[in-house]
Amino acid sequence: MNAGASAAAKAAAIRAAGRGRWWQRVLHALGFRTQAAVRAAAAAARWEAGAEGERRTARLLAPLTHDGWWCFADRAIPGAGQANADHVLVAPCGCVCLVDSKLWHRRASVYAAGGRLMHGRDNRDRHVDRAQFEGRCIGQAVKCPVAVLIAVHNAPVEAGGFTLRGVLVLPAEHLAEALRHICGQPDPARARRVAAAVDTLLPPYLPVDFRARKCR
Repeated sequence: MNAGASAAAKAAAIRAAGRGRWWQRVLHALGFRTQAAVRAAAAAARWEAGAEGERRTARLLAPLTHDGWWCFADRAIPGAGQANADHVLVAPCGCVCLVDSKLWHRRASVYAAGGRLMHGRDNRDRHVDRAQFEGRCIGQAVKCPVAVLIAVHNAPVEAGGFTLRGVLVLPAEHLAEALRHICGQPDPARARRVAAAVDTLLPPYLPVDFRARKCR
C-alpha cells in the first residue's frame, strides 16, 4: 500500500458509517447533523490528517532512495496488534529507522514538559509510548536495534527538535538531514539483507475491515 493508504481507507469507512441509515442521510442533506454524525466527521478528519501527514513524509523521504536507502510505507508490525508503521527505513549502513508522522495544527508548539510530549496544552505523550513500543516490536522481528523518530508537520517544534525517552521528535523538514546523520559507514550487502528481512517480516498493512472484505 502507498503511504497513508490505510489511514485514508479508515477515514472513508468512518465517514460512510457516519452517514448511517437513509433518514440520517436525508437529515444530512437538509443541513441537520446528529451527534453521531458529528463524532464520525471529527474521527474521520483525524484519520485524514494522519494520511496527509504520511504522504508528506513520503515526499520528504523520496530523495533518500537515490542515496541507497530502502523505504517501506504503511507496514504491519508483528506483535503490535492492529498498529502499523508509517515508514520503516533501512539506511545504506544497514541500520533501521521507524518514522511516525504527525500533522498537527500550527497554532501551538510541540515541546517536552515534565518528561511528557506536549502540543500546546494537549498531552501527546501517548504517541511517544506507542512509537517506542512499535520500535521494540520491529527490532524484535528483524533482530536489530531501531531508531525511532516522530516527524511533526505544521506545528513548530521547540529548539528545532528534542529527544524524549529515546525518541527523536523533530520538524518534518529536518527529517532527511537527521536520518543521514544517523547513518554510519555504508554496507550495501548488509543493507540489502536487512531490507529483505523488513520487507518479508513487516508485510503491507491491511486494516481489519479491508481484510474482511477481501475474504468474502
